[in-house]
Amino acid sequence: MLKKSEVIIMTYIDISRSTGASSRHHTQSVTKAEAWALLKLAAPLTGLALVNMAMSVTDTLMTAAFGIEALAAVAVASDFYSICFYLAVGCIGGLGPLYAAAHVAGDADRLARLRTAGNITCALLALPICTLLWNTPAMLCVLGIDQSLVEAGTGYVRAMALTLVPMLAVGVLRTRLTAIERPGVMLRITLCAVPLNAVFNYVFMYGAFGLPEFGVTGAGLSSLLVGLLTLAALTWEVWRTGDSGAGRVDPGDVAEIFRIGVPIGIATLAEVGIYLGATIYAASLTVTDAAAHSVAIRLAGVGYTFYFGLQQAAMTRLARMEPGSDREHEVRGTAMLLGVTVGLSLCIVLLAIASPVADYMLRSSAPAAVSVAIAVIGALAVAELSGPAGAAAAGLLRARKVTRPVMIYSLIGNWVVAAPLIAVSTIVFDMGAIGIWIAMATGTIVYSGLCILALRRHLTGGAAT
Repeated sequence: MLKKSEVIIMTYIDISRSTGASSRHHTQSVTKAEAWALLKLAAPLTGLALVNMAMSVTDTLMTAAFGIEALAAVAVASDFYSICFYLAVGCIGGLGPLYAAAHVAGDADRLARLRTAGNITCALLALPICTLLWNTPAMLCVLGIDQSLVEAGTGYVRAMALTLVPMLAVGVLRTRLTAIERPGVMLRITLCAVPLNAVFNYVFMYGAFGLPEFGVTGAGLSSLLVGLLTLAALTWEVWRTGDSGAGRVDPGDVAEIFRIGVPIGIATLAEVGIYLGATIYAASLTVTDAAAHSVAIRLAGVGYTFYFGLQQAAMTRLARMEPGSDREHEVRGTAMLLGVTVGLSLCIVLLAIASPVADYMLRSSAPAAVSVAIAVIGALAVAELSGPAGAAAAGLLRARKVTRPVMIYSLIGNWVVAAPLIAVSTIVFDMGAIGIWIAMATGTIVYSGLCILALRRHLTGGAAT
């Protein structure tokens, strides 16, 4: 029974599916208690993503001091690293719903086995991906990347190949801490990592304190050291929370993590890939289009952190609830209402800041791009109306191990819808950056709509897993 003080909105969603002579009816409750629980979980996760962006910006700014060739080399290498990293971290994400369910059930043996399975998953991913990244310079040459850029970035990318190992281990610990609803620990540690990263960048890149000057490679060495320190700090914290101890090796647990996680990794890669591809493509258009796109992509990155926080919070909260219980319906209803609220808020904020931001960032360097940037931000604002709700729906589906459909929807929205529309709008209609962002907004709306419809079907037992 819900207390009156807890209920802020009671919405009754009549989701009926005929099964012979009967229909199922589900009541979705939106409660203050569940909204607070979701926000307490989502806020630090969003902050964590924002802090990670700050580290990336720090690397870019400090690398720029070494010249345009160094900056381009790091950009190429880091994009390749990001593709591999997002795929791997998505696979590790398959541990999340399993670990959350075992934790709320108090199943110590299952938790110990999952900790072991998570570590094995990390090792199985790290070895081939680390090897692939180490050999990236040779692959980039084959792909036709300028030899001078490849040589300038070789030291950096090989340092990042080594960095991948502790960062995937950090990914396992972060997944566990999120599953037991302790994300604040991660945020505090990552906040400390930002200034450390800047200091280590300076030390290794410029050769401070009598050390050799490594240049751009120093940024990779700094990332490696920060990754190792972050891993050590998180290991200490999970031990302090009592979330430690290995169990027996169960190949079935590892297989289940991959079964759930691989579609998550592919879906994440599809989302990240369309933005990376659009950025490269926009750079091949006019200076005006490239400049306008650069403004929108930064704003989209900030918006994505809210998607990430809400999605992870929704997945964790629902995975901790017994299927079919009243609490399950509370989580679903509240998460979807928060998705709609966040989307509306992002849309309003973007529309309000479109003109001043475009004017501030482009008036002096590319005045002709200001009006284009305003239109592009408007298209992004439209996408944000549905994006957070779609992210919440995807998180809720993943909590119930429904990951393959979400992967398919991501591929459809981003690559079956958005990518061809980008080509048509820019090549046939010559719409430039505006066409790119209208296409990507359309893809986001399609993806979000499919996820919401899949959640609706899942409520009635009609969704495939």
